[in-house]
Amino acid sequence: MRTLNMDGSVADPVEDAYDHSCVLLALAHAHISGNPQALELGKETFAFLDEHLEDRRLTGFLETSDGEGTRRSNPHMHLLEAFLAWHRATGERSHLRRAARIIDLFRSSFFDHDTWTLGEFFDDDWKPARGDMGDWTEPGHHFEWASLLVDFARASGQKDLIAFARKLYASAVANGLNRATGLAYGAVTRQGVPLDRMSRSWPQTEAIKAATALDGTGGPDLKPEIEARVGRLFRWHIDPAPTGLWIDQIDEQGRSRAREVPASIFYHLVCALTQYLDATEPAGKAGGKKAAQ
Repeated sequence: MRTLNMDGSVADPVEDAYDHSCVLLALAHAHISGNPQALELGKETFAFLDEHLEDRRLTGFLETSDGEGTRRSNPHMHLLEAFLAWHRATGERSHLRRAARIIDLFRSSFFDHDTWTLGEFFDDDWKPARGDMGDWTEPGHHFEWASLLVDFARASGQKDLIAFARKLYASAVANGLNRATGLAYGAVTRQGVPLDRMSRSWPQTEAIKAATALDGTGGPDLKPEIEARVGRLFRWHIDPAPTGLWIDQIDEQGRSRAREVPASIFYHLVCALTQYLDATEPAGKAGGKKAAQ
């Protein structure tokens, strides 16, 4: 089920791939942390995914169990993240094989070789959706995919994926940033025309993760860029907010437009900043202090 009411009753009974990817990711980390129930719950969730949400043509997973609606790359990105987490948690290659199926779909359908962009919306045959939806790309997801491609390349040995990760990162930087603030837009066309000019906090965290993942993979030194991206995150989204919170939305002129603090952003912040600190060890304390200034 997708959402519950405060009293625990069901608000939305739809069971979809995106939600199950988040469940699997949480259970993988719970298993790593020693939770005795996580492994069995993970197996049950995988069984449900295979039985109810796997595309019978073996081309990815369905949005919902009824198989209706526009197909999206985003749930598959989060399933890739979850499968890689389970591979790290257990070492079982079956999880890497699951991840490889998502990678195959990325290669064949998601990535556009001409524009170095990644589509969001597709028809049932995994062709870009008609009209504006087929031209919709999100810089934040380019960054997020880039870091996951590096992770999969390291786990699988498919080193050619590093080049795909670099192309996604380069495309997002070249065409997806607000030049006044340096922050990633919400969405742009495949040619870089802004579609959503709001800069939310989570794409900025994913930019940090992507640069951190790509640094040291044989390309240019990205350490100065990583520091700059951490600095922008704090300047625009964290430092102006009340202690412990963050500003989620910055408009094109650099003004806060946030009316709420989405709890989902905490996951992005923690993952990005812990990866940043891990990458800057043994100077982790110094790096964290510098970023907060």
